[in-house]
Amino acid sequence: LLSIAGAYANTRCGSVQNFAKKVTIVFTDDKPGKNYTVTDITLVTLGREYKATSVRVSVTDGVAEVTVTFPHITRFSNPKVRLKVNGKKTRFNVCH
Repeated sequence: LLSIAGAYANTRCGSVQNFAKKVTIVFTDDKPGKNYTVTDITLVTLGREYKATSVRVSVTDGVAEVTVTFPHITRFSNPKVRLKVNGKKTRFNVCH
């Protein structure tokens, strides 16, 4: 599950999967506005940073769903994701 704090983001809890040689994080935002972009995505854990290998955003019926993929990681400790939503820097703690 995820939580996110940001001026433009109104996300809902999502999911984290760590298998198939990748980490996949999915979250939703029920107030994406007219344009919804997610850029500069980094996963931070155990003092290391991992750049996203892919990001997919879809907006359906006024809800954005964001799927972000990172390289496979075997250990997590208080992981956080840093990103920009519509150009504004934000971050969230990944709860697992």
